[in-house]
This record gives sequence, C-alpha cells and structure tokens, in this order.
Amino acid sequence: MSPGGIALLLVLAAFLVALAILIPIRVRKRQKLEGTAAVMADFAARNGMRFGRSEPNLPARAPSINDIVGDPLIYLDFHLDGTLRDVPFQAFQVRRPPPRQHAITFEVSTRTPEYTVVLVPRPVAGPPLRLAPQRLSWATVLRRDTEVGDPRFDEVFHVSTDTPDFARLVLRPPLTSWLVSDPRATAAIIVFEPAELMAVVPGPLTPDGAMSLADLMTDLRHRVPWQSLTS
Repeated sequence: MSPGGIALLLVLAAFLVALAILIPIRVRKRQKLEGTAAVMADFAARNGMRFGRSEPNLPARAPSINDIVGDPLIYLDFHLDGTLRDVPFQAFQVRRPPPRQHAITFEVSTRTPEYTVVLVPRPVAGPPLRLAPQRLSWATVLRRDTEVGDPRFDEVFHVSTDTPDFARLVLRPPLTSWLVSDPRATAAIIVFEPAELMAVVPGPLTPDGAMSLADLMTDLRHRVPWQSLTS
C-alpha cells in the first residue's frame, strides 16, 4: 500500500475511534438533560408551578447574562415558573456553547457547562448594578470595582456599575450586612437588571437550587429600600 493510502487509513481509523467515543458521550449528555427535565417537571407538577422549554427572551430581560456566562450565545435548556411569598420568579438552566470554530471536535464539544439563573421582578426600574465574589472571573475581569464604604462588604463583593452613586445609595447597612452573612449571596452573582433582579450560579438546575436562589432573590427584593430610591 502506498504511503498516501496508509495515511488515509490512519486518518479514517482515528476518525472512527473519535466517533465511537463521542457518540456515547453525547448520548449521556442527552440522557442527563432529559433526566434533569423529568425531575424538574415532576417538582413543578407537585408544587403548582409551570415547567417548560419555551424561550422567554432571557437576554432581553437580563442583558448581562451573556457576559456572565462568558459567551455572546447561550443555550437555554428549560425554565421553571413559580411564586414564592407572593413574588413571581423564573428559574432557568442555561449553557455556554463550545467555541464555534471547534464545534465538531471531541476535545471541546463536551465542554458545555450549565448555569442556574433566577429572575424576580424589580419593583422600581433603575440603573444596572452587579455584585460578584471578589475573585477573578468573567463577571469581574476588566470591570472597575466600586467600593460602597462598608469595609466588610467591599472585602467580600466586587461591585460593577456605571452609576456609583446609585450603588452607594442601595448598598448600605443593614442590606450589606445581610448580603455578607448569607452564604447563598456570597456564592452567587447578583445583578440589578433594569427591570429584574437576577442571580446566577454555576451548575445544573435542581429543585433545591432553584428554590434556594428564588428565596434569596425574594429576600433581596423585600430588603432593598425601594422607596428611598424614588425620593
């Protein structure tokens, strides 16, 4: 056999080996997604909530979601609609896609990490504001950290905003003391979107995770002194 023929056989063999590995991985990923959907659908049915796969235009409602997830394109797997303490919420599972230029390669096609996102309505519309843990991440890189004057809070949270005066008006005790003391808050990225309050954490959507974040954001909604922001 000619050298060219041998090279072609080697390429074909490598392709078949990669395909044999990739197909089971994709099957497992699909099964994992279907399993999560089944668990969430059952949870929603038992608790009078709605669960689905429709597209609720998340990027338009939460413009910072793409930057936080780290890609201009996100996949939205499904969402849960519910109400907690008279506050409506939506919980989503989103994923970052593989780089488009390598979308068919084995090495990166399996790297699509999930994130859990929760939205609750913001009672008073206003400027965007982002809180993130004080560590280098997509949420903080190349973004100025605005200190609000509470030393413990400034040590724990990175605050991103184009309106520092608004940040300092909102982020003051007792709200800052509560945020620092709540481990759910210190583990999440919290965003005041123009019309929504949003929390984002890495990991797939689960009943416990969804309700924990919904509870956190409902607490935040009740604790922010909204009336003072309109005076």
